[in-house]
Formats: sequence, structure tokens, C-alpha cells
Amino acid sequence: MPFVRRGADGTISGVSAGGGEWLAADDPEWLAYAKLRSEQDARQALSDTDSEMVRVIDDLVDLLVAKQVLIFTELPERVQSKLLARKQLRNDMNALQNPVVDDEALF
Repeated sequence: MPFVRRGADGTISGVSAGGGEWLAADDPEWLAYAKLRSEQDARQALSDTDSEMVRVIDDLVDLLVAKQVLIFTELPERVQSKLLARKQLRNDMNALQNPVVDDEALF
């Protein structure tokens, strides 16, 4: 039994704990909105894990190459270049986050 807010066009724009327009739990408009929100939330959750999975795959490739289970040069050139570009970007980011001066003249 949700309370809903409506946008300027009259469609449901959100849900509130109280106030707003009350709709029955089986109202077709509410059910359509809830289904759409559920699908959008699921897509967003999947999208949120994409960058984490990319990092897992990067690390997995590195591990398999280090253990000589996978030979890096046998990967397609486009895959090699993308992996190398990502590795360089990560190295650059780490260098920016951990600046260490190797100039002994400063000490």
C-alpha cells in the first residue's frame, strides 16, 4: 500500500513513507512502476559490479601469465594492447597516489 508522488506528466515519479497519493498494492499502475524500478535497480547493480569484475579479470590474466598457464603473446593483439593500456593506467594512478622522490640530492 504505497504512497506515491507524481511528476508533472502525471506518472509515478517516486514513493514516500507517508503523504502523497495512496495506491492499492495491486493497482496496475503501481505494479508497472514497481516492476520497472526493480528492473532498473537490477541493471544498476549489475553495472556497478562491472568495474570490479574488470579488475578481477585483469588480475586473473596476470596470475595465469605469471604461472605460465597462459602465454600473453598468444592473446589477440587487440586484447594484449587493451590489457597493457589498463596496466599502464593503473601504474600511472599508483604513481600519482604514492609519489616517492628518488633524488638523493634532496636528503
